Amino acid sequence: MLNKLFIQNIATIESMTISFSPGLNVLTGETGAGKSIVVGGLELALGERSSPSIIRSHQKLAASEATFIPPFPHGIDHILSSELRLEYHNDEPLVLRREISSSGRNRCFINDQMVNVGDLKRIGELLVDLHGQHEHQSLFHTNAHRNALDSFSGPQNLMDEYKTIWNETARLRRRKKELDDEARDFQKRLDYINFQIEEIERINPQPGEIGELDQEEKKLAHAESLMRSASQAYALLYESISQEQIPVLTQLGEVKKLIDDITQVDQEFSQTAIHFDDARIMLEELAFSLRDYAEKSQSDPQRLNDVVTRIDAIKRLIRKHGGSEEEMFSSLESMKSERDRMNRDDAERKEIDGKLAQSESDLQRTGQKLSEARKKAAQRFKKAVVLLLRDMAMEKSEFEIKIENLPEPGSEGLDHVEFLIAANPGLPSAPLRKVASGGELSRVMLAIKSVLAEKDAIPTLVFDEIDAGISGEVCHRVASVMEDLAKSRQILCITHHPQIAARAKSHISVQKTIRKGSAFTDLVTLDGKERLEELARMMGGTDSKAALELARQMME
Repeated sequence: MLNKLFIQNIATIESMTISFSPGLNVLTGETGAGKSIVVGGLELALGERSSPSIIRSHQKLAASEATFIPPFPHGIDHILSSELRLEYHNDEPLVLRREISSSGRNRCFINDQMVNVGDLKRIGELLVDLHGQHEHQSLFHTNAHRNALDSFSGPQNLMDEYKTIWNETARLRRRKKELDDEARDFQKRLDYINFQIEEIERINPQPGEIGELDQEEKKLAHAESLMRSASQAYALLYESISQEQIPVLTQLGEVKKLIDDITQVDQEFSQTAIHFDDARIMLEELAFSLRDYAEKSQSDPQRLNDVVTRIDAIKRLIRKHGGSEEEMFSSLESMKSERDRMNRDDAERKEIDGKLAQSESDLQRTGQKLSEARKKAAQRFKKAVVLLLRDMAMEKSEFEIKIENLPEPGSEGLDHVEFLIAANPGLPSAPLRKVASGGELSRVMLAIKSVLAEKDAIPTLVFDEIDAGISGEVCHRVASVMEDLAKSRQILCITHHPQIAARAKSHISVQKTIRKGSAFTDLVTLDGKERLEELARMMGGTDSKAALELARQMME
């Protein structure tokens, strides 16, 4: 439950700490004193929407801190410890704090560990159920009706199963649409890709081949001049071109004889002569290589034509697929991948209708189970709400729950759920938004929340003037219902009715004062005489002995 609330620099509140008790806590005070500011401060600590406009004048930072004491609702342990990985002990207080600066920056903390506002709100929703002055207007929205019925009936496993199937059905529908859209141009695109792949594979270029072909084409184009040059070089080295010209190697044989004559006399020169022998051997090898090269360098017009044709074919592919050899091969792999994907999609297209039909059948089957659970729960829910309405002076009202099939299954099931009421006898039941007054809506909301309080685990309920629009004997009955509800839940209620305030375990007076030209909101926990005087004021004035006596009787 909520143990303490610290508020700083919010509207007319400068700084205050409020302590709360188990059971029914009421906040009373004159209109404009700042009662709703207290609720706004609590909302800030719980992660609700806020803005810098709430910050007190001439201040740069507003803060709110809510301290809760165990036991805590189921699910908080898992979120704090496993999901958010915060240091947390379930037998110690849990502190939610939020700061908002004039620049709009938020800082949120759980037990002094920083979190984002979304996570703060997740925890806050498990700890406190807030109902503002206009919360009863949510009863105008039929989605709220279905949510209330589901909270009461509690078919959570069934609902989870339905949503799982719904999400899968929605995925299959989206995928089918994608495949159907692609199918319009599927064959045309597949034919195009196959043509491009087959064209490349038919020519079958190899990595690095274009460079090798360019070199071969150059050699073939100059084959005659290459053969002539190699033959002449060979002849100069090894054979006589004419009788006048002696081959180089023959002349080197004469040089060899002369060197031998030298080494026979000067042995030291023999080391130098070795280099001559090495050079002569190399020239002989060069001569034979030139001879072989000349024999191979035959003119081959057919081969030259084949090489030029292949170069043109490969270069055409390169121009068509990216401008470089690397990009051409990359394009080939991309097209093969796309073809494989398209073939898989085609196979999936043939299967998806069956999968979708099965999923839609499962959805309908599970939706029917959910509908049956709702219809059974609706009778119990209606009975419980009607009993409470009668306790709150709506004995002649009729409360109905209409469940109709939706034209198509929705994300929440097959049903349209709507609460109907006949506020007066003899009139047909009609939607709440058409026939219920503000006071009646407040009582319907309180009845629904009272019924749901037995089902949910939220320990604290906050009602901000939910009792608006009622008076007299109705107030006594509403107070009795609220008092019963407070036996199992902590309730914070802002009220203008002494009948409700008198039932409170803790009574807090909200007072506004002017100090040094500025408005300040102060809170005072009332007891004894002060509380009697506040109840009397709420009935018409503290100077009236009759009012004080009536207040005393209310509290007995």
